[in-house]
Amino acid sequence: MSKFTKLVSGELKRMVTYKILPVSLATAVVWMVLLVYLTENEAREIAPLLIFVDVAAMSILLLGAFHHLEKQEGTIRTMMVLPVSPGHILAAKTIAAMVLAVESAVVTSAALFFIHGIRFNWWVLLLFVVIAGAAHAAIGFVLCLESKDFPSMLGLLVAYMFLFTVPSILFSFGVIDAKYEWLLMISPSHAASHLITSVVSGDYDPPLMIAACLYLVILSAVLFKFAVYPKFKGHAVKG
Repeated sequence: MSKFTKLVSGELKRMVTYKILPVSLATAVVWMVLLVYLTENEAREIAPLLIFVDVAAMSILLLGAFHHLEKQEGTIRTMMVLPVSPGHILAAKTIAAMVLAVESAVVTSAALFFIHGIRFNWWVLLLFVVIAGAAHAAIGFVLCLESKDFPSMLGLLVAYMFLFTVPSILFSFGVIDAKYEWLLMISPSHAASHLITSVVSGDYDPPLMIAACLYLVILSAVLFKFAVYPKFKGHAVKG
């Protein structure tokens, strides 16, 4: 097993130890139970919102809890003595964080198929969830690294959701008119919501879809290179 594979495996084991992965799975089970009581049309409408909330909010929340639990125990500082680079440690943590988003999408997609027989392009959904998950993992790391403890991280997350996630949810319910969607695309949350909704509904808008993909990929690269990595390296050295 390579050093990087061991790093990812270690991250996933700690997610189980800290109850992060079980909590994420429990949330997905709640969504499954909810889908049982919905009609096929209702399930197809609400499913993108459930996946979106897990990718854009729950994954950041659980990442924050994971980061600050590790910080309390000095885990990251211990990892710095291993013969691996800080970049490898950060990449392993990013993959582990994205597992939370992918797991939600897989469970919800399976529930839609087995409960209501709803099919769509699962591979495209997986691709979009990975793109959106990477961007929100970067955002989650920024919030973690800018906060002193978990409560202060929650405050930053609430502010982020108020600015970027809530408008997208209001758009999903038709509160915000469709003519403002290009304006909403400045929000990473709405870009993620548009991609997920387009797959599940089968209603593709190529210009918006391409713009959302490019935006999230560029945002991920910029945040990881200029905001997350330098701060992560500094925090890891300080413990």
